[in-house]
Amino acid sequence: VKTDTHSLKARTLFMAYEHVLHWKEHLKESLEPLLETYQIGLENGDLEFAAYCAHCYCFQLYVVGKELAEVAYAMTTYTEAISRIKQKTALTWNQTFQQAIANLIGDSVNPTHLIGRFYNEADGLSIHKVANDGTAIFNASFNKLYLCYLFSEYAQAIENSDVAEPYFIPIMGTPLGPLYYFYDALARLAIYPESSTEVKAEIFKKVTERQAEMKRWAYYAPMNYLHKYHLVEAEKARVLGQLLEAEEFYEQAIQGARENGYIQEEALAYELAAKHYLARGREKFAQLYMKETHYCYERWGARAKVKDLEARYPQFFSQSSGVNASSIHTTAGTTSNTSQVDFDLATVMKAAQAISSEIELKQLLSSLMQILIENAGAQTGYLLLEDAGEWRINAACELVSGESGCTTQVLQSTPMTNRLPESIIQYVIRTHESVILNDATREGHFIHDPYIQNHQTQSLLCLPLLNQSKLVGVLYLENQLAVGAFTPERFSEGDATRTQVLNLLSTQAAIAIENAKLYSKLRASESKMTQFLEAIPVGIGIVDAGGRPYYANQRGIQLMGKGIDPAISPEQISEVYQFYVMGTDQIYPTERLPVIRALSGERTTIDDIDIRQDNSTIPIEVWGTPVFDEQGNVVYAIVAFQDITERKQAEKLLADYNRTLEQQVAERTAALQKSEAELRKRERELRLITDVLPVGIAYVDANQHYRFVNYTYRVWCCCSQDDILGKSIREFIGDRIYSMVEPYINQVLAGQTTTFEEEIPLPSGNKYLDTTLIPNVDVNAQVIGFYALNLDISDRKRAEATSILEERNRMAREIHDTLAQAFTGILVQVGGASQVLADDLEATQAHLEMIDELARIGLAEARRSVAALRPHFLEQGDLPSALHQLVTQMRAATDTALSYETKGTAYSLPPDVENNLLRMGQEALTNAIRYADADEIRVELVYENTQCLLRVQDDGRGFGVGSIPSVGGFGLLGMSERADTIGAQLTIESQPGEGTEIVVVVNRKREA
Repeated sequence: VKTDTHSLKARTLFMAYEHVLHWKEHLKESLEPLLETYQIGLENGDLEFAAYCAHCYCFQLYVVGKELAEVAYAMTTYTEAISRIKQKTALTWNQTFQQAIANLIGDSVNPTHLIGRFYNEADGLSIHKVANDGTAIFNASFNKLYLCYLFSEYAQAIENSDVAEPYFIPIMGTPLGPLYYFYDALARLAIYPESSTEVKAEIFKKVTERQAEMKRWAYYAPMNYLHKYHLVEAEKARVLGQLLEAEEFYEQAIQGARENGYIQEEALAYELAAKHYLARGREKFAQLYMKETHYCYERWGARAKVKDLEARYPQFFSQSSGVNASSIHTTAGTTSNTSQVDFDLATVMKAAQAISSEIELKQLLSSLMQILIENAGAQTGYLLLEDAGEWRINAACELVSGESGCTTQVLQSTPMTNRLPESIIQYVIRTHESVILNDATREGHFIHDPYIQNHQTQSLLCLPLLNQSKLVGVLYLENQLAVGAFTPERFSEGDATRTQVLNLLSTQAAIAIENAKLYSKLRASESKMTQFLEAIPVGIGIVDAGGRPYYANQRGIQLMGKGIDPAISPEQISEVYQFYVMGTDQIYPTERLPVIRALSGERTTIDDIDIRQDNSTIPIEVWGTPVFDEQGNVVYAIVAFQDITERKQAEKLLADYNRTLEQQVAERTAALQKSEAELRKRERELRLITDVLPVGIAYVDANQHYRFVNYTYRVWCCCSQDDILGKSIREFIGDRIYSMVEPYINQVLAGQTTTFEEEIPLPSGNKYLDTTLIPNVDVNAQVIGFYALNLDISDRKRAEATSILEERNRMAREIHDTLAQAFTGILVQVGGASQVLADDLEATQAHLEMIDELARIGLAEARRSVAALRPHFLEQGDLPSALHQLVTQMRAATDTALSYETKGTAYSLPPDVENNLLRMGQEALTNAIRYADADEIRVELVYENTQCLLRVQDDGRGFGVGSIPSVGGFGLLGMSERADTIGAQLTIESQPGEGTEIVVVVNRKREA
């Protein structure tokens, strides 16, 4: 069963109620919470803090002013409880205060010595010191401080205070801390008048400092500490001679203590005020205050203190010590009546027993009214109880003439309007004081009450029923036959005894009513709890402390198949209710049953038990929990259990499914491993294939880092695989080459398949590469990389260049043949014309016309052929501008510094000359960029009168002219052919490391 307790809950609540609450709320507000926390500690096994709660509950009962007889009873009860749970530290603390209370009650030889049935200071203090129990030393020393001060042994009080002070820090936050400051200050002020000047200064300083603390505490919790502050201030004013201020503070202390229920401190304030007035010679005031002191201590139950007062101030008290005085408050004042007559103890015991023996509220009210009427000498009586904030009549009793008994009616909460004198009832409810009227129609403040006027009521008594200062009920009695039937002065000795018995029984009645109400609530709560238990969908079973079945709800009975049989012993439970170890024929062992283990204080959960009914088996899960009483004893064990058939079926299905899944996973893993092996084999085969292909293959990821290169690629780059993989493209090929291919890389990363041709300088030599970039996309159509397929087309490019040269030669031959034919025809026609020139003018004219036509045709063919071979740059301008455009274009594609300059006045050259000069300049410039590794290349075109000069000069690595091959060296053959074609002079000057200069000189041919 899941509980709302936690392993730290008891100690957490203890800290709140013992160390926090009293700084904000009345100390009595922590009493019930401390008992609840004590129970929580027992339930969750925190016995240490359960014991602390029990001790603090008893201590706080003591300091809030509860009657000492009640406190002593609680002390005895919880001392036994703490002893049973073996908490020696809390036990010692409790016994120390228990002995102090015994001293106050009078159960000790010397009231200032903690020596008696519960504690012996002679042995205790030495034991505490050996055990290093500072709190126990403080408790003993504080109680001696208090008792010595209370019984006027002030020097000893201070000595004990000094012993306690070193152990004060752990006590500071508890309610005992302010009490220590309070009585320490009072004790020191008591010796102030007889002290030396130096000691007076020390006393005043110490008291002032502690009063500052008390004032701060009183600000936040005046109900606990303001009257204490006022009483110390009164004593301060007294010893300083500030008499009027002292008297005002005494009154404030008395009033504050009374209003907040601190009867012992009310008594002390009266006592100190009485001593003050006696010292001033005001004996009347002193006697009045001392009697109030006596009365308060008597009510508190401090018989030793009462006797001490009577011994010290015999002039204020009669010699009939030991007799209880009854104080009856009326509307006219207060009358104290002390009777010499011994109580009729038999009558008191009989009546008290009759009242306390009833626990049912209805029967209690009936018996109570009869007993009270009989003992009061009244004719009629009514009992009022509070119901939802309204006081209503719950019982009425009338003495019937001529009969020995009285007629009692237990009413169902009848309104008192027009049935009773409401003004008197409300007065008693408000003030908690009794009202006695001799003749209600002629005296007192209630003669005009409508009920009294209408019924002409004579004697009446209205009595509050109080339990620990709490108003439980109101008793209203009437006697219409006699005036003054309830007035003490009119009583005979027997009457006085009967009235005093009535006062005593009223308290017993209040307690009985409270108990009956609590019992009624308990029965109602029990009924609700039973309804709750019957409503919940799990089985509930309870066994008593002996292990015998006590209760089971309907669901539990259904699951077990049998009802509750209290005769079944613990050893028979498993056999009678057919409890088996799950999945076997073995009866479930008794000692393993959660309900039996709970009787030992264990909380357990099991799910290995079957209940068998006829031919069916029900698997169940069981939770066992102990139930403790206030003394920490297990009084019941409770189990909750539920049918877990569906869960077990689900667990079986899940287990089967897991096994199937595991088998499938194993099969799938084997298949994947096989597939992986096949893939690795195919990968090796593909690597072998790609490595033998004459194609450079690479794979690059989306971040442009190499992930794969084949053997051909590595050979071209003269690198191993480790030198390439993981590097970025830019890092590996360099910025210059990267700038050439970057546009194509951007296209493929955008998802486009891209193809381009570029001449790439590689470590293995320049290669013309035909490159195809293919994107690799994932299932979301995102590019995650690309494949690069590089085909070496250098041979093809060389073949294309050879084809172009051959085509040029062919075209040259065609041009030659065409022009030769044209000019040969012209020559033939010229010869023919020469022969017929003299003989036939017409024939000559025909030959001349044919010559003209052939010349024109030859000129047109020549122009056509030249136009077909003319470079693009020359189509847009002359030679200087064409060279300028060429240099500009090539400058953009290289890091080498290129410069171009034209000198002289440009003039036109024949188209074929300009064409060849441009081609030679382009070839020389290209060779210098590719091979010279130059920092600077200069191009000059110089126009002179007789010749035109083209110079290309670089500062590169140079070469030996003699080492140039006769064919194809650096493209110089082509340049030499072109120079011969246009009749130009080609000069090459170069030395290794000194650069190269190429000069082409062509003569200018002027037209005649």
